[in-house]
Amino acid sequence: MAEEPLYQDERIKIDYLSTSPQDHLVFIEGESYLLQRGLLKELAKTPRGGIESKIDNFNCDILFAIKKEGISVDGLHVALCQTYAEEESRFIETQKSKK
Repeated sequence: MAEEPLYQDERIKIDYLSTSPQDHLVFIEGESYLLQRGLLKELAKTPRGGIESKIDNFNCDILFAIKKEGISVDGLHVALCQTYAEEESRFIETQKSKK
């Protein structure tokens, strides 16, 4: 059975890119957008006031998509933070199970 996505609500889903688990895909209303290696962590750790410009620098299509769908930048930021927290939690669990 496949593992649940890292994050999912009614409009946003975030998970690993199946061919490159260091990269992530952000699905907004069914359309996917790539977050390359390391960007999830960087975006999750970005202070609230700087998130929009960072997302715009990395993938402006994501901002266009959330605005089109009526999703706030803060809402996306919360999703990114929760995704990163889930990823870290899974990593810790994996390390514990290896002992």
